[in-house]
Amino acid sequence: MPAHTRTRTSAPARWAWLLDGRVHGRSATVHAEGCPSATDRAHPLGTMQALDALARPGTTACTLCDAAEALLPILAHGQADAPAPGD
Repeated sequence: MPAHTRTRTSAPARWAWLLDGRVHGRSATVHAEGCPSATDRAHPLGTMQALDALARPGTTACTLCDAAEALLPILAHGQADAPAPGD
């Protein structure tokens, strides 16, 4: 018998994201699946698609769900590793 009992974490087995597109001058927003702020017009995305969307100007990550906390550090890390122009 293991010395420590494993506890289940709240992390999902698979992250799923939603993209709310630009509507009436509002910028596009990436939400975690199930976010109450997402509209019924949001489209499902995989993680790489969500990161690609966030890399585009005018797209933000929702701060009311896990989108900003989970995706922005990944996006920032990828940009920090990219070579500077002219390198």
